[in-house]
Amino acid sequence: MKKVLKIIGWTFLILILLGIGIGTYFYQTDPMIKAIVNNDESKLYYFPTKEMSNMDELNYSESVLTIEDSINIYTYQFEPKGEKNANIFLIHGAGGNVSTYKRLIKPLIENGFGVYALDWRGYGKSTGIPNYKGVMKDTEIAFQDFLNKTAKDSLKTVVYGMSLGGPMAIKITKDNQNQVNALILDGTVESAQSLAIDYTPVKYLKEKAKKSPEKFNQDYVGVRDIADIDNTPKLIIHSRIDRDVPFIRGKNVFNAAKEPKEFWETKTDHIMTLIDLTDEAINKIMEQIR
Repeated sequence: MKKVLKIIGWTFLILILLGIGIGTYFYQTDPMIKAIVNNDESKLYYFPTKEMSNMDELNYSESVLTIEDSINIYTYQFEPKGEKNANIFLIHGAGGNVSTYKRLIKPLIENGFGVYALDWRGYGKSTGIPNYKGVMKDTEIAFQDFLNKTAKDSLKTVVYGMSLGGPMAIKITKDNQNQVNALILDGTVESAQSLAIDYTPVKYLKEKAKKSPEKFNQDYVGVRDIADIDNTPKLIIHSRIDRDVPFIRGKNVFNAAKEPKEFWETKTDHIMTLIDLTDEAINKIMEQIR
């Protein structure tokens, strides 16, 4: 009997050590697991690239804004060739930099929209490391710069948030309701917590994210903040087959929003609406500002 218990004891010990070893291996080799365990914002939510693609085919100007002593962010103002219909403040998603989104910007400027876009800290030529509060600060300062630069146009203002840029677009609109004429969200993230839930590959960490929203959601939460936007028209676009941000996330944001609002269900890849459904997208944007 003692021999059996001893064998069982050693078996359990080996299994525990094996589990610890496997866990340590995945922690050290899988950046996403490591980021979730440590709640490392810079790696959990942001995937910047520093190299800029050529944008010479677009008519644009480049500016630099000083955010803090060591933080400079780059902004880009794209102008249409003909008559301008409205000004769009564009907040891109988690990956790449502004030049990554030039294919999405092109249909807007070709259809008479002026587009102002920014690269958060750490993206493209912008300095620093992205973090939850920092990218929001970058966006707020860039939005004021956008308002200053477009003040003489006397045209309507559209805030357009893509993917991770969605919650920031919501926060900007919430805080500037008298200056924003329409809010457009494409493939929007619901919250930082929902990202952690959707992307974690480990059940334990998924449950941790579900039970501890305070560890993920801080000053702004898209699905919560949109309920505080009153009379601003809202167009929420989300693809039924979106593989990056689940369809239910866009639906939850829409359900939390007040009227006037419109939900446009598509069947494109993530945030590819402006490329795959250009004419419909332009018409729907125009409808929001008429």
